[in-house]
Amino acid sequence: MEKTFLADDLQIIERKELKPKPGPDHLYAFGALQTDYMLEVDFDLRNGGWQPPVIKPNAGFKLDPSNATLHYAIECFEGSKAYRTVDDKVIMFRADENFKRMNQSHLQLGIPTFDRFQMLECCRRLVEVEKDWIPNKPLHSLYLRPTSICMDNRLGLSRVTKAKTFIIMSPVGPYYPRGFVPVKLFCDTNVIRAWPKGFGDKKVGGNYAPTLKTQRDGLEKHGCDQVLWLLHDYVLEVGTMNLFVFWKNEDGEDELITPPLDGTILPGITRMSLIELMKELKEFKVSVRKFKVQEMIKATEEGRMYEAFGAGTAAIVCPV
Repeated sequence: MEKTFLADDLQIIERKELKPKPGPDHLYAFGALQTDYMLEVDFDLRNGGWQPPVIKPNAGFKLDPSNATLHYAIECFEGSKAYRTVDDKVIMFRADENFKRMNQSHLQLGIPTFDRFQMLECCRRLVEVEKDWIPNKPLHSLYLRPTSICMDNRLGLSRVTKAKTFIIMSPVGPYYPRGFVPVKLFCDTNVIRAWPKGFGDKKVGGNYAPTLKTQRDGLEKHGCDQVLWLLHDYVLEVGTMNLFVFWKNEDGEDELITPPLDGTILPGITRMSLIELMKELKEFKVSVRKFKVQEMIKATEEGRMYEAFGAGTAAIVCPV
């Protein structure tokens, strides 16, 4: 790991005028609003590596037409949330795990890593500055979007020498436009999103943009909200969520099952949390193993399917 930036060096540049906050009856479209401030940390190999972190007014920045991110998608992102509790405290949901996962994406892309706990403290300070943006409504939150991009300006793939990591935030309600209701999933066995020993477990933009055509097909032809990705009929994940199935298995056991982390699916933080909680409760069998979509169909036809649901930071826990 390159010498990291330190939260103790964090600078805050105040905005001259704050944006008006939404009213109590505002309907939050996911990601439509952005808060007043952002966190920004630059990396410059020829200038000592990581630069001091800055909380500054949320504003655009320029990219050269030869910027390597525009040409080669040297980019990764994360999604976390801050909530207002019933006793009016502000908490973040396991954001340290998001920054741990982000470092894995950095390693894949060749962007230098950072100390996740220094980043966590910088993020906490940003949330503290912007806590008045957290909607005081059930099932609403402040969505945190950490992002890293390469800032080198050249045509040709080579070592990353300049990068920018930033966090923007957005007050949000339900992820899906129809609200907190069950979603319909589309399967296309002719398209493969990820494969073993590939990059499907990294949260990089290149894993998402090519999937949009299949998602559009599912919506336009079948009215589906998302895609359930398969590999040789084995269930992988939903476009924005890890998939869980709760059924009575063929041995007559109540079982919660989800696909394993074999490099084809994202190691979701909500996924990990659900597995930990369900194993602690010990109310039914919890399995992490491969299973085929035909097993889901058979269980449904035989009346053994209790429910299926997706889990992810944006969608939280969403029934199928």
